[in-house]
Amino acid sequence: MTKCVTLVNQRNLHGARSKIDYNIPVRVRFAPSPSGYLHLGGLRTALFNYLLARKTGGKFLLRIEDTDRTRYVPDAVDNLLSTLSWTGLSFDEGPGKDESFGPFYQSERTKIYKNHVDKLINDGNAYRCFCTSERLQQIRNVAQKSGKGVVYDRHCLYLSQREIDQKLLQGIPFTVRLKTPDGVVTINDLIYGNVEFSDKHIDDTILLKSDGHPTYHLANVVDDYLMGITHVLRGEEWLSSTPKHIILYKLFGFDLPKFAHLPLLLNPDKSKLSKRSGDVNIKDLAEKGYLPETLINFVALLGWSPVKSKNDIFTMEELISEFTIEHVGRSSSIVMRDKLDWLNKQHLLHKTESENGLKELVNLLKPSVNEKFENYRLKDKYLSNVIMTIKDRIRNIKEIPKLCEYFFIEPNYSLKDSQSLRKIIPNDILKSTSNLILKKLNDLKNDESEFQIETIKSIIQNIIVQTGYKQQEVLMSLRYIITGIRVGAGVAETMKTIGKETCLNRINKVLKSLNDE
Repeated sequence: MTKCVTLVNQRNLHGARSKIDYNIPVRVRFAPSPSGYLHLGGLRTALFNYLLARKTGGKFLLRIEDTDRTRYVPDAVDNLLSTLSWTGLSFDEGPGKDESFGPFYQSERTKIYKNHVDKLINDGNAYRCFCTSERLQQIRNVAQKSGKGVVYDRHCLYLSQREIDQKLLQGIPFTVRLKTPDGVVTINDLIYGNVEFSDKHIDDTILLKSDGHPTYHLANVVDDYLMGITHVLRGEEWLSSTPKHIILYKLFGFDLPKFAHLPLLLNPDKSKLSKRSGDVNIKDLAEKGYLPETLINFVALLGWSPVKSKNDIFTMEELISEFTIEHVGRSSSIVMRDKLDWLNKQHLLHKTESENGLKELVNLLKPSVNEKFENYRLKDKYLSNVIMTIKDRIRNIKEIPKLCEYFFIEPNYSLKDSQSLRKIIPNDILKSTSNLILKKLNDLKNDESEFQIETIKSIIQNIIVQTGYKQQEVLMSLRYIITGIRVGAGVAETMKTIGKETCLNRINKVLKSLNDE
């Protein structure tokens, strides 16, 4: 039974922020629930925690909050681990890696939570609730009709010890609820400043569910303390729950960590970005050809603004160097697909500048080509040439098989796009251009060293001079012959990439069709 918490004093919402000493190592954690695959919001949370840890020389922990068994997705953890590895967010402590503070699966820590809940009950700060789901639903219905927030009526708080013992003997299922103390709870958030919450709007939240598993509120607080977490960076949606967590910290006698709540992510229509709608799944984005560097760069700019650099292109090392919590904004961030595509293009172009980067792109392109064209021209050297030829015209490496089929299969001149191009090229221009390019290519020695871009450009220019045709007419004719489509990379560059033999075959095919007309 939860509800939105209202602010006592909204003037404090934009109060002064606390400062972080970046010379002191922090301990931060990313603690996802395995209820689905990692999405953009989760990746941003993981990244900001990672950047703060690396900047301060601290530790980045991974904890799996898997106590909600009703929403558990069996392969979600494997997906999470592989995605974090793919994006370069390596954790220092977590499942299978330095488990000094483990175990890092909350489902393996239930005894720890039970001991802490028992202490709260014995101290009179929590109580068992035997209310049925039907009774709780009635409370919700009454609250909704009256327009009030849903707050538990503390019915079970007033049970006598004898009544409690009888219910326990009868085996009646129960939850354990926090007894919310009176008073205002203040959060000094690293992003939102001082925020105050009234006890009148803080529910007696459930700490332990009837199945013996803790709720997020209990497990989160206990684990963060026992794992030595100094800074809690998480989404803004958890801000309204933080008063409950602060209450628990104080009741247990734990030192408070520093809190930083990251602004919401929104769709372009200003609706809240949901991991269950839209294209936000990191696994899907990776399969669509987005580079890990792109996604890291993209989510870094969702709420954070660089200070030293006016450039939007960042490597991980540059992000670590520039990142500060003080420059995470309070306003919600809009997820723009155009920006994602633009960043992907920039990182793609950067990769083509190094041998290793180009090799990565080839390995990314190869499966797409193999799937679509059945082992056609899969040699690394050829794929490298294709990428270098078309790199300035694509945003995503996986666009190449779809947009540039002519690199992998013969042009289909019967397609609508090809026929549309053919209609605007006069027969005499197409025929004479075909004959001349055929003769001039045949005159070249059968040596790849002669079939170079500059040589091809020289031949094309010679044809223009010899025929008196406009440059556009000759280039359009050659583009039709070589690719069958209206747009693409430079004609000479494309011819060089696909090779002399393939060019000759396509020229002869077009000439045959012209002669047969």
